[in-house]
Amino acid sequence: MKSMKMPASHDMHPNVTPLIDIVMCLIIFYMLVAKIGVNTGEDKSIQLPISLLGIELKDLGNTVALNVLKPVAGDTPTVTTLNPTTGDLERIEVDQANGSRPLTVFLKRLKGQNTEFKIIIRADENLDYRYLQPVLMCGTEAQAKNINFATRKQANVVTVKGE
Repeated sequence: MKSMKMPASHDMHPNVTPLIDIVMCLIIFYMLVAKIGVNTGEDKSIQLPISLLGIELKDLGNTVALNVLKPVAGDTPTVTTLNPTTGDLERIEVDQANGSRPLTVFLKRLKGQNTEFKIIIRADENLDYRYLQPVLMCGTEAQAKNINFATRKQANVVTVKGE
């Protein structure tokens, strides 16, 4: 029986098919583990206050964003955040009539899962401080490492020096 030989053209060139397979597997792996389009739970309808000074938060790891809105009725603010299990915006009560604080319980649970836990408060620029105070108290009771306020930069800042 006559045996088949490899053509002479393939003797000098390496077979790159396995290399292409490995590169494709790496591309798929990095696409799966990359944080592309991560939802942070920000309420886009909130008009953030303008800040001239401040720091830009680059590391948003270990953070939870709390959207604080003026209540329709009463003195208890409306707080929404991203539910870590479902990925949907969820409303959390700050205080209840029986004296319990569901927001504090939620924040303590997150603090128990991560000791480097931080809070970013997103509030409307026209929101009174009396609505922010109970949210700040819940963050303090949960012993969050940092509590920051989300602000926006003013586009064109003009300063005039007095003579």
